[in-house]
Order: sequence, then structure tokens, then C-alpha cells
Amino acid sequence: MSDKTIADKMFLKNAKSMLVINGKANPNLVAQLPAELIKEDAPTVDVVVLLALNQNELEQFLPLALARMGDKSSLWIGYLKQSASKATDIHRDTINAYAQQHGATAVAMISVDLDWSALRLKRMTV
Repeated sequence: MSDKTIADKMFLKNAKSMLVINGKANPNLVAQLPAELIKEDAPTVDVVVLLALNQNELEQFLPLALARMGDKSSLWIGYLKQSASKATDIHRDTINAYAQQHGATAVAMISVDLDWSALRLKRMTV
């Protein structure tokens, strides 16, 4: 296992603000994020972290996540791995395909823990 923290893996070193959407899906991951960066009321943030247990949650929360992103913001979508103890109907390919329909595309992926991965997305440029 890597000695890197979740903040290191998510490249949060230069971030000044962050929003967590649906944090109840993985409170352990949220607890590992720098609390001082979380700005619930900011109109836009440097990093948005969206946690989705399934396709329904992805569809429910993605519009909010995209709305809170600035031009250079990154979006991390945390999701259950196919090997997790809970069943899920999403994975990196389905997340990326859905995000592309909404103007974002995957650029990186990390393993959060044994059950969770996260996909980093950015806005597609025209």
C-alpha cells in the first residue's frame, strides 16, 4: 500500500477550496480530506468530490458538482469498486461515458481503499 494520503493522491496541495457532495456515502474518505479546504457555501471551488454509490446517485448529484466547478476546477467522483462488498451498477467506464454527455471527461484514476476508487474529471474544451 502507498504511503500517500488521500489528499496527496487527489493533488490537493495547491487547492484553496473544496466541496464534498454526498459525503455520507463514505464518511471515512471525507474524514481524510483537509477540513479547512471544505467550503460548502462558495459559489465555485477548486476541487469537487462527489461520492456515488450507484448510477442514480451519479445522475442526481453530477449537475450540482459541475455547477460548482470553476474553469480550472477538478472533479473527483468516488465510487465503489466492482470487488466491493456492496453491489454497484457503476464503474469508471460508465461514469466517464455519462460525464462526457455533460461536458466532462476522465483524466486520472486512484484507488482510495479496498472498496473505493475515484475518477478525476475535467471539463472538455471545445
